Formats: sequence, C-alpha cells, structure tokens
Amino acid sequence: MGMSATMGDPANIPGSFIADFGPAPPEITPQGYHETELNKTKWVVPQWYSTLRPLGEGAYGVVCTASYEPTGERVAIKKFFRPFQSTIHAKRTYRELKLLRTLQHDNIVEMIDVFTPDPEAASLNNVYFVSVLTGSDLQNIIKIQQLTDEQIQLLVYQILRGLKV
Repeated sequence: MGMSATMGDPANIPGSFIADFGPAPPEITPQGYHETELNKTKWVVPQWYSTLRPLGEGAYGVVCTASYEPTGERVAIKKFFRPFQSTIHAKRTYRELKLLRTLQHDNIVEMIDVFTPDPEAASLNNVYFVSVLTGSDLQNIIKIQQLTDEQIQLLVYQILRGLKV
C-alpha cells in the first residue's frame, strides 16, 4: 500500500526523492492485437497477421514477413524506427507512406495496410506499413551477383517506368 500524502511522509519532505508509487503498470496489448519479439524488437500487430519472421533491417526501420490469416498470403511488414522522434523523422515517415499510397505501378511495391497499435495521437510511437512480399530487393540483387550490361539496362528501365507514374 502506498503512503498517504501527509507532512510526515518522506515524499513530502523538501529535497526527498523517496516515494512509493507501487509496481509499474503492466504494458497492455491493445484489443485485437498480439505482441511478439523478433531480433530484440517488439512487434504489436493485428491478430490477422501471424507467423512473423525477421526479413531485414534498413536505415529507417526493420522488416518481417507475416501470414495474412484471411487468405494465407505472405506479406512484408515494416516497423518504422522512432517515426516521430523529430520533425525530420516525421517528415520522412509521412513522405514514404504518402508516396507508396500515391504511386501504384508494377515496378513499385504495393502498400496494403498502415496501422498503429497506439490508442491516441499523443502516444503515437509505432507505425507499421504492410506490403506485398516480393522475392528480393534491388540491394540484394546487386550484392548477390555481378550484373551484366543487359541486366543493368533492364533494372534502369524498370526504375524509370516506376518513376514515370
């Protein structure tokens, strides 16, 4: 039981830092979401995304694969790192989501869903973006093999087609 707020309590003595706040409140997973940990990162995702597996990590977030339960389709889920830590982070997050929502093309990954488990804008710290799971990304293709001139031409063509939108 915590202390009462009377003059004799250590918490009310000037310069005293002694206080009994009781045990820390438990973190509550929002209704309709489930929590899991992958590579030391906490994921809180809607229940219809299951079987999460780590996929990769970039400068702005970490990515996992998941199964979309209603259809069994495999998807990629990106969790943004500190999306609203600063104005720069917020603009970066907004720009990526806005572009992916606006640009719809065969050569640009398709955004399926955006969600947050955070209940209020004031506590908004987690943003997740769901896309179609692709076989690979450009960075992996370049790392794995030496590309021929024809392959480079095809990649540049596909990038330009995506930008034409």
